[in-house]
Amino acid sequence: MSLTVRNLLDRAELQLRAIAGSPAALRGELAWALISELPDPSPYIDGGDLVLTTGSRLSQGQAARRQYVGRLKDAGAVALGFGVSAFYPEVPDDLAAAAQEADLPLLYVPAATGFSVIGRLVSDYLSDERQKELTFAVSAQRDLSRASLSPYAARAIVERLAKAVQGWALLLDHDGALRAGVPAGRTHLARVRIDLPRLRERGGASSVSMSVAGESVVLLPLTVRSSIRGFLAVGRSTPLGRAEQAIVTTAVSLLCADLNTEWGLLDSQRRHRLAVFKVATEGDVALAASIAESLDTDFPEGDLRVAVLGVPTGHEVELLEHAESDHGLRSLCALVAEWEKGRVVVLMPPAEGDVRTLESLLRRIPLARGAVSDPVSARELPQAWVQVRSVFNSAPGSAGKLAFASDVATAGLMRHLHNDEARGWAEALLAPLRDKDRTSKIDLRLTLRTFLANNGQSDASASALGIHRHTLRYRMGKVAEALERDIDDPTTRAELWIALLLDDRL
Repeated sequence: MSLTVRNLLDRAELQLRAIAGSPAALRGELAWALISELPDPSPYIDGGDLVLTTGSRLSQGQAARRQYVGRLKDAGAVALGFGVSAFYPEVPDDLAAAAQEADLPLLYVPAATGFSVIGRLVSDYLSDERQKELTFAVSAQRDLSRASLSPYAARAIVERLAKAVQGWALLLDHDGALRAGVPAGRTHLARVRIDLPRLRERGGASSVSMSVAGESVVLLPLTVRSSIRGFLAVGRSTPLGRAEQAIVTTAVSLLCADLNTEWGLLDSQRRHRLAVFKVATEGDVALAASIAESLDTDFPEGDLRVAVLGVPTGHEVELLEHAESDHGLRSLCALVAEWEKGRVVVLMPPAEGDVRTLESLLRRIPLARGAVSDPVSARELPQAWVQVRSVFNSAPGSAGKLAFASDVATAGLMRHLHNDEARGWAEALLAPLRDKDRTSKIDLRLTLRTFLANNGQSDASASALGIHRHTLRYRMGKVAEALERDIDDPTTRAELWIALLLDDRL
């Protein structure tokens, strides 16, 4: 015997009440109880679902409520259960009106009746196979919940989600930069990003389903405080079943909760670490250590190495999070801070394997590179920092490689140009690029630096920037146009290179 909406209403212990729905609609057969606070759970509805929600993330207004109910109806939901709470002590009238208009049964669920009770009752009517699926989903959801308690919860959730659905998952930030993802999903990153504007235009109220390289993919926004703070893409060779859809819904909820907490706390911690780093590299290590202690921030003692690590556009967040969570750096009590987008700085004590730790970190991030100083005393730290920046900016090197400041001559001519006149000349020469960069998404200054650092070799420069050589040629045309200079002229190249090095020291 099938379980119908009417059967649920007849269970006195549940204390449910029908707010909307015709007698015929109440005879609809239930196949699943889906708990979801998503503004649009329709991608996870496969027919016969009772959708349970407290309405905490539903948009306001009659039109929005009508759209929400319409999506549930079109996706095959047979009923909507609304759990009253402090957030909504009664079922909203406009939601009830929309449900009545669509003839979708709307059930009043009292606060005393937990969603889990209703879910267990529905599960009693499932077949043995469905029961196995449910057990699997519950186990996976429990595993995701445990992952959410780890120090770097987002990455742990994504990795366990991919394993649970036997597919791949990618977590992107609000700009589309990769935060976490399993290797199998990285090849689809560019295609997934194409659909991000569609989700942004909808204001985070829905999801997008697509086919990517023959795989079924769902792309969902992660909405926190009415704003999209990230995206989750999940894919595999076959469409997600009911159990997997429930697991993804749980992952979305946990990731949103993590973002809500992380948004303020982590940003504050990162500002603290950067402030401590700046004080230390300006020459007052004792004050930096005192500030770090007050802010409960790690700060290494004794002689120090200073390093700068960098990645091209699209991998900035991944580099920062890997550096912050690296076990080797944490065991050294290293200070890790984001100097600027795509650039991470590290203060660490010299120890056995310290350089290998940095090299290992760089190899884990596509196209990452870095530069590191020799161990120096506190008094020598400011000069070491200047030197490391100069080495990093003037000698990009290969992906995964770590340059040593002691191996690169940085004195010579630059030592004699450290004056106001030379710096003013450099600023004036590069000003057109700086003005262009303010109004363009293309970093022309970085393009020029990389091109010059690779001796004008197009293939090497394009590879270092992670772009096609034709794109590089287009960008260099823009550079020449802005500067009104012939970039192929050796004298011009020499002047621009010196200007860039001087500008880095301003």
